[in-house]
Amino acid sequence: MKLYAQHGYGEGEKISQGLQKGLISGVVYGAKDINPDRLRERLGGIATSMPTAGRVLDPQYYVSLIGSDPNIRLGKLEEYPYFTVRRRSQLESNDLIKEEIRKVIEFQAGLPVSAIIAPNILISRSFDSVEAVIAKNFIRQAKGIYEEYSDKRPLYVTLAISREALIDFTELEAFLNDVTLLDKQPDGFYLLVGARSVEARTDLYNADVIAAWMLLNHSLKINGYEIINGYSDLISPFLGAVGGDIGCTGWWSNLRTFSMDRFAPESTGGRQPVQRYLCTKLLNRITFYELDALRRIFPEVVNGLSVDTEYLGEPERSIEVLQSWEALNSLLSTLTASSDPSRNVGKCTDAINYANDLYISIRARYRLDPKSDDSHLEALQEGMSLFKKRAEL
Repeated sequence: MKLYAQHGYGEGEKISQGLQKGLISGVVYGAKDINPDRLRERLGGIATSMPTAGRVLDPQYYVSLIGSDPNIRLGKLEEYPYFTVRRRSQLESNDLIKEEIRKVIEFQAGLPVSAIIAPNILISRSFDSVEAVIAKNFIRQAKGIYEEYSDKRPLYVTLAISREALIDFTELEAFLNDVTLLDKQPDGFYLLVGARSVEARTDLYNADVIAAWMLLNHSLKINGYEIINGYSDLISPFLGAVGGDIGCTGWWSNLRTFSMDRFAPESTGGRQPVQRYLCTKLLNRITFYELDALRRIFPEVVNGLSVDTEYLGEPERSIEVLQSWEALNSLLSTLTASSDPSRNVGKCTDAINYANDLYISIRARYRLDPKSDDSHLEALQEGMSLFKKRAEL
């Protein structure tokens, strides 16, 4: 599984450094946080200096249905020629859906991207809904429209699903049957799983959600599709283990968890979050001062990777995402290396068991910050067990 940067506000030189150091293999730009001219410039620079790097744009069309809210932060989205605020009832028209897809594809066709991402809306509550019907129409129409352009780059269609919709397994199965048996098949899916808030950790670290997310990757892969998992962060290895091709994560919490909440008004005040260190053995991030305290007693919390040298004390803020990408890449190379999902899942299970044992040892000597604790492990373990049952591995 490859790792892409999930772009957002405050890019600076992070993506350039990540690509140059080989910590990421590509980038998913987000339209909200970069204007079209700057986007073209950045994509062109990467295409010239690193032509093999993945370069795609999330058109973020799914925001169109909430764009009329006066409190919504559209950012640079309003500068894109394809973006128009829509009502759900308007998108019940197949002709309008075709027009919307065409506008998004036409814009991207003129960019130095390595693949095209077709638009879609978010399925916010249920697969048995008008939203799901609209979303399926976007998916069904995309390839046929793309063929009009004689473009040879891969086409990915957006599939954005809320965690509420994802946990109904019966409806998920029926939806999967529909989208995997298409007359005109895209090359892959840009898959987004939405939480209610970027801080709602338990929304995604939930056994049913993890099992369903893994099943989506597994089923789509079996049916010949490539899968880019947007905002998948630390769940990436478990998705890659069963077929996911690309995982994505960024430098803020709203680039590690997909939520429409990131388009809501910003909260005022508050301090910047403390720098954290992604520990591969704990499958989690701990604060830099927890790392300093623990490394003397439990040296295994140190990954032994190149960016670790920047964590001999408080690191520069720009270093945090580089360390995170390096550590996550290490996990991907370890846990997703086999073409046999059963073997990969076995490695994932071993990694969770090791993390659990290490947490038990740490708790006997040290009290961790709540975000650094082991509350994610039970959901991962139960989610994998549930996935194996449903996928009949």
